[in-house]
Amino acid sequence: MAPESPVKIFEFYAIPSNLIGLFHEELKSAPAPLYLDAKWESPFFGAGVSLYQDQFSLMVLGGTTRVPGFSLEAYAALICHELGHILGGHPKQTIPGAEWASAEGQADFFAASICLPRYFKSLGVKESLIPKAIENAGFEMMWAFRNFDSSHTRLILVRDAVNLEVVGKTLKNEYPTIQCRYETFRNPKSRSSCWFKD
Repeated sequence: MAPESPVKIFEFYAIPSNLIGLFHEELKSAPAPLYLDAKWESPFFGAGVSLYQDQFSLMVLGGTTRVPGFSLEAYAALICHELGHILGGHPKQTIPGAEWASAEGQADFFAASICLPRYFKSLGVKESLIPKAIENAGFEMMWAFRNFDSSHTRLILVRDAVNLEVVGKTLKNEYPTIQCRYETFRNPKSRSSCWFKD
């Protein structure tokens, strides 16, 4: 039997509410207001942001937080990633109807370089420990989600720096590999060349 997730019902609602509050000012400038659509009872895996009828919806299903290996920090990273689609800036997706959304790699970059540092600081984490907390949150999120990534055949995830393939053009409409996504949390000072091309 899988160990019970540390994400309980209180944290399931409190973490996204806290993060939305931390970015209240930035969200005021977003093209539409944001609504949290969190469904604790759902057994399914899923999270995302959509824009419909002039309103953003940040949807997260309870089953997502019950994936083995998930943690409170991974959940914060996930919510930060979803906020990154709204607040992360360029590069943006070019999918019709989703041009407002930052690319997947950019949403990770926002999560690792802006959102999680602000979140951990709000929790009172010492400045010197925040980089490790970001790396850990990113690794735990990728570790928990690796078996749900159907877009890549090589689902390798190691904690060390590895030589990743350099892209010929920026990935705008697809997820980087799991290892590439982790690299963003391991080294959030710049966009990784495994998904971003200057």
